[in-house]
Amino acid sequence: MHIARLTGSLFVTAALIIPAQPVIADSLADAMVKSLKSSPELDLNRSNVKVLSEQAVQARAQGRTQVQGTVNVTTQFNDLREFVYPTQLQLDVTQPLFTGGQVENSTEAAEIRITAEEARQIATEQTILLNAVTAFSDVRRDMTLVSLGRNNVRVIKEQLRAARERFDVGEVTRTDVAQAEARLAAARGQLAAQVGALQNSREAYKRVVGEYPKELDPLPPLPDLPDDIDQAVSISLTDQPNIRAARLEQLAARSDVRTAIGALLPQISIQGQVRNLDTLGIENDSTSDASLGLQITIPFYTGGANHSNVREAQALVESRNADIATVLRDTAQQVGVAWSDLRVSRATINAGKLEVRAAQIAFEGVQEEAKVGARTTLDVLDAEQELLDARGDLVSARRDEYVASYNLLFSIGKLTADHLGLDLGNGAPQESYYAQVKDRNFGYDPTDDTVWTLSYRP
Repeated sequence: MHIARLTGSLFVTAALIIPAQPVIADSLADAMVKSLKSSPELDLNRSNVKVLSEQAVQARAQGRTQVQGTVNVTTQFNDLREFVYPTQLQLDVTQPLFTGGQVENSTEAAEIRITAEEARQIATEQTILLNAVTAFSDVRRDMTLVSLGRNNVRVIKEQLRAARERFDVGEVTRTDVAQAEARLAAARGQLAAQVGALQNSREAYKRVVGEYPKELDPLPPLPDLPDDIDQAVSISLTDQPNIRAARLEQLAARSDVRTAIGALLPQISIQGQVRNLDTLGIENDSTSDASLGLQITIPFYTGGANHSNVREAQALVESRNADIATVLRDTAQQVGVAWSDLRVSRATINAGKLEVRAAQIAFEGVQEEAKVGARTTLDVLDAEQELLDARGDLVSARRDEYVASYNLLFSIGKLTADHLGLDLGNGAPQESYYAQVKDRNFGYDPTDDTVWTLSYRP
């Protein structure tokens, strides 16, 4: 018993001596950096860049020297008396000289598509950052609304207590008490809905950032924005990554047309061969030869397939042109909507400030008038509700202004880590994946998928 009391005293003493660790609040920049580092969507984009990079390497390889070795061993039973083994060792070397531009144009198209995918990666980065800003702002808004709701419940509780005391001395009727009780029940229901909305915002925050929000810092000042909508549209035409990606895809499609035309032209290559023929089991039965020649292949007729390939590539160029027009219209709409939302939210904030100020004065005045019997309990409750609604609307309007500002940056292509100055901790710029594998003619990176678990290889 004494040991238990002593242990408890030690725990209490330790708790008093060791200060509690302060909860470190996350800033908006922290949330944005975490969202980028934990995003599976960005991982998908990076994988796509690697795939396209390898396709570019494969396109370049079609113009390089091709070397292939062949070993052929057969079993032959001569005169039903002896086995012999005719063996052929052959080495073929091919060097393309002219492919009608297929190698050059297909490589060019593949390299352009790498750049287009990198532009789409920036677009994905922008979406992630906008989602992070929205999630952060939503949690901050809902935390404030919950705080207002809890304060509202406390105020109405006090009003209900006062109404009951005045009822006990005959100053008000039972109706006043019932009205306060009803308003308290409604306030508790509204608070429950606000708590639920906050939990939903927390879940959305976790989906974007990768973890639940703890303490959140206040929102930082708004970013710099274009002066007018015309400037915003002008910036979007050059910086919007989706527009860049669409234009690059159109350039790649035009290279595909030239690649398809190249298949209609003669193909020229140098071909060399070294061969050794030997019959195992028979002495002095071995011959060797070598050859070197120029091969010209002329595709006179392929059943219409090659010409169809050209027409298909031309149709894809038309499709990419339509994509550009669509993206331009979508971007202009996004800029216009973001600009309009920003103006509306700012006007709402200005009106909301005036509304809150007036509602605060009205509430205080109704409270004083109720003390001398000039106002009913319902009047006080209505004034208090109007003040609460005005404060809540102002909180939501400030959130809308913040999200609209970043949405405008998103629409013009400026919502990037570089433009915002976010520190991702990547150190010095790394060499692109394509630059790493462009001239890597041998080898691959070992992974779990490259490990052979069987004793033979198919």
